[in-house]
Amino acid sequence: MAVSGSDLVGARSRRLVGRLPASRLIALWPQAASAVIKHGFVVEYRDLAPPRTGIFDGLRIVIDPDVALEMQCFVLLHLFGHSVQWVAPSLAHKLEALQHTQDKERFMHVLRAYEYEAAEYGLQLLHDAGIRDLDAWYSDFVATDWRYVERYYQEDRIPPWEECLVADAPLIQPVRIPPLVQRQVEVRFAF
Repeated sequence: MAVSGSDLVGARSRRLVGRLPASRLIALWPQAASAVIKHGFVVEYRDLAPPRTGIFDGLRIVIDPDVALEMQCFVLLHLFGHSVQWVAPSLAHKLEALQHTQDKERFMHVLRAYEYEAAEYGLQLLHDAGIRDLDAWYSDFVATDWRYVERYYQEDRIPPWEECLVADAPLIQPVRIPPLVQRQVEVRFAF
């Protein structure tokens, strides 16, 4: 990723989220969408009620077109990862704790593992599509998303996105995408 001269002067920020050049996003979207479709999911644009940015149901991933393109790219990758979790027969046992844990502290540990596992499948999708230069951006986005979700559960309100931005997150490691059996599941959403 090219760095402009103005980014080299004064206080430097190593933050990547919110700074991916438009040209890179315009190239990323069709590559990621094509990769998702090749795994058997439909990708669809639809107006979603706020605060939803995207939804999935095991057969399709729906993105709200009013969301900024960078967020659309991340939501597509992340919801692909969650879709894998819900339709891969080999992963079905992992959903039990997510759906039935009553203790909030334990639930947060289970939720974090669920979120990061989805991220690993999203990164594998990128790599399978030949995109290997966005690992740091994606990892920062995942960490930002987790901070956002964690604060939501801690505070019982949606936090300002800008307060959740993370830079220099540990790199997500891709995980092989298991065999999928598309099937309708309860609609789940990103916000």
